[in-house]
Amino acid sequence: MWREAIQQILIPEAELQRRIRSLGRAITADYAGKELVFVSVLRGAIMFSADLARAVDLPLTIDCITLSSYGDRHVSSGRVHVLKDLADSVADKHVLIVEDIVDTGITLQHLWQHLMAHRPADLHVCTLLDKRVRRQVELPIRYVGFEVPDAFVVGYGLDYRQRYRNLPFIASLRPEVFAEDSRQLSGCPAREHG
Repeated sequence: MWREAIQQILIPEAELQRRIRSLGRAITADYAGKELVFVSVLRGAIMFSADLARAVDLPLTIDCITLSSYGDRHVSSGRVHVLKDLADSVADKHVLIVEDIVDTGITLQHLWQHLMAHRPADLHVCTLLDKRVRRQVELPIRYVGFEVPDAFVVGYGLDYRQRYRNLPFIASLRPEVFAEDSRQLSGCPAREHG
């Protein structure tokens, strides 16, 4: 059961939704009159992107990109691969990257460079979670939902081994879960970014 794997609920559902509505109001004000494109980083940002889009009172389009940086580990490998690119052009449009979590910044840096090659009018970042304590690469993040501690977090789209995405809150995972999985399922994928 998932309850045994959870160490602590860090951000309850009601608090998540309040903050997302606040971010939506800020984005609505900042992008009024502009052609806004959300670029949702799959799979982790899917729930956040959906709720955030509903909180933005503007016409916008949504595109998705899928990256991988975790491979078979529960920490980023530092090697980033684009698994699925954008479906539509973002040239001359105002692009907002919608991320689930930014930790080292390596994945975001790769994504930033990748999207800048598409020649948007401007490019900004909105992340639900910011794990600043692990930052290795600094990039401007315009909108931040919450800062989180250096723990492996799951829920509301974030996973461990593709599990726990459906939890309606953000929680830390017990370290013993990694140890158990290492013994039982050595070499299987843990978290792929998004």
